[in-house]
Amino acid sequence: MNYPLLMAGDKLPAVGVVQKLLNRSGAGLNADGIFGPKTLAAVKSFQSRARVSPDGVVGGRTWEALTAGLLLPIVDSVDITDPTFYNQDAKYIRQAGGTPVLLGGMCNGVEQAVSMIAGKSQNVFLLRFHGHGLPGIASVTTGETAFDAKEQSDISVDRPVMNTLRRLKTVFGSYGSIEFIECSTGRGPKGQRLLSTISSAVGVPVTAALIDQPFGKTATFRLIGGTYTACPGGVPLQAWCKSLPDFPRR
Repeated sequence: MNYPLLMAGDKLPAVGVVQKLLNRSGAGLNADGIFGPKTLAAVKSFQSRARVSPDGVVGGRTWEALTAGLLLPIVDSVDITDPTFYNQDAKYIRQAGGTPVLLGGMCNGVEQAVSMIAGKSQNVFLLRFHGHGLPGIASVTTGETAFDAKEQSDISVDRPVMNTLRRLKTVFGSYGSIEFIECSTGRGPKGQRLLSTISSAVGVPVTAALIDQPFGKTATFRLIGGTYTACPGGVPLQAWCKSLPDFPRR
């Protein structure tokens, strides 16, 4: 039940997956990743039929009803070098039934994270990284490495880190994507360059926040404020969502 919390106004790969799930029940939506009025109406209609409070917010109970009979696993990697992430994000993920990958103080944080994720995961729908961030930077631990967009135009992201990250390609399913639940990682040219390079390396859309992210239960399961998403091949989010396979009809 550690699914992302989605609501009207969101523009995310996960919204495109929800639209495809709603179409499984006959909604007839154009899957574009944009949680607009038609998607909101379809969510409320589905919630009413599923006997879920029709508030238009896609939370745990709505995800449970939408994914009945399907397997869409989520992996949360949490940097607990800052104990706040252990006391909040990791705690809330566990309460929701998830098993977070906990990292802290390793000398090579990216290598440790990738090894732990790749060793236990398959057909992943959503991989979330929880930690501190800056525009173009997403921390993994206080060790030697992080996801970091460099200033030089010819070295957009640390190449050894990207080579390590490519090993995650095999863990994702057809609907896979990555989110950085980290402060302002997607902001500005450095943020866009980082996300585009990671998306190219891993082969799935990558999303991050444009503003600083608060702590708290809600913030553990959703990106607060505006976001930026980079898709493989530089295609728009709408085109990626449209390419998603349909789920079997109910």
